[in-house]
Amino acid sequence: MNKRDLIMLDKIYNEEIAVAFKEIGKKISDKRRSMRKKFPGISKKLNISINYLKYIEDGKVTKIPEHIPVKGFIKSYAKLLNVDIEEELNLIETPPDKQLSKVVSKHKIGKKPNMLLIYFILIFCSFLLVIYLVQLHTGSGKSDEDSFIGSNKRIIIHNKKIYS
Repeated sequence: MNKRDLIMLDKIYNEEIAVAFKEIGKKISDKRRSMRKKFPGISKKLNISINYLKYIEDGKVTKIPEHIPVKGFIKSYAKLLNVDIEEELNLIETPPDKQLSKVVSKHKIGKKPNMLLIYFILIFCSFLLVIYLVQLHTGSGKSDEDSFIGSNKRIIIHNKKIYS
């Protein structure tokens, strides 16, 4: 199983949980309406904010802050209304495969390469380029005697007449 498959499985698992929360919310909402109970009364009995109760019924539990015990609120709300949510709770409370979570967290999509590694590679390549250029210049195969470039030799020209 490759990284893409594992990420896809994790996404599917999260979607199943979202669907389970929506089903729980629908069951609770239907039961509350059939019992003709209002949010303020339930909120007072359970000591849960009306907004949180609405989020639970809408299946939008991700809008509830993370420090709030959402599952506990849902269980209390369902118990008060005598709603059976056991099947959905089992799906929510069953953790995904432990290896799946570890691998997915290690290999996130779009993970940027380490900048230090990139800098090291650039410096190393620059160093190799400098060495190559120095070798090219010094090892050109021409000695100072064969070339006038960079030599400090004096050229003496004698005036000779050529007689024919």
